[in-house]
Amino acid sequence: MYESERIAPQDHRHGDTSDHYGPSASPDSAAEIALILSRQLSVYMASSQAALAEKLGISLTELKALDLVQEFDALPTGQLGQLLGISWGGATALINRLEAAGFVQRGRHPLDRRVIVIRPVVERLRELDRARRAATEEVQFLSRQYDAQQLHIVQAFLAQYARTLRHDTLMWLQSRHNAMSDDQS
Repeated sequence: MYESERIAPQDHRHGDTSDHYGPSASPDSAAEIALILSRQLSVYMASSQAALAEKLGISLTELKALDLVQEFDALPTGQLGQLLGISWGGATALINRLEAAGFVQRGRHPLDRRVIVIRPVVERLRELDRARRAATEEVQFLSRQYDAQQLHIVQAFLAQYARTLRHDTLMWLQSRHNAMSDDQS
């Protein structure tokens, strides 16, 4: 989000650390960290995603699909639809639009040639990375308030949390796939 578009002034960026999320105050407990990661970060990331999608001239669902395909590198059509909460037909239409725009390409699953997977077109996704430059610059600005050891701890914590979420997502997708396979037998 652009600095001029912020809803409220961000005084903590200019030395005021009275906000309880500022660098001089640490969360009281793991519960507060969980709240920040599970709800607050989710809400503001969703807002940021909506603004980015609008800037790129694509729908929010298309942007989410691109993020998922980029994160997982290759997703079967059905799993992409499942992660987005849309039908297989909706997923196919979405993929058609993204493929026509050059963001993704279809291919065969390496282990099950019957399954179509969606892969990112890396060159085209660089456009997304450029569009996210403001967020990257904000993180870089905030990171200057911490020493290297503190940043390493934050990075390690967030990386482990992301790995846990990725694992949980893959387990959920697998359980859904297994349940659908059981229903068909």
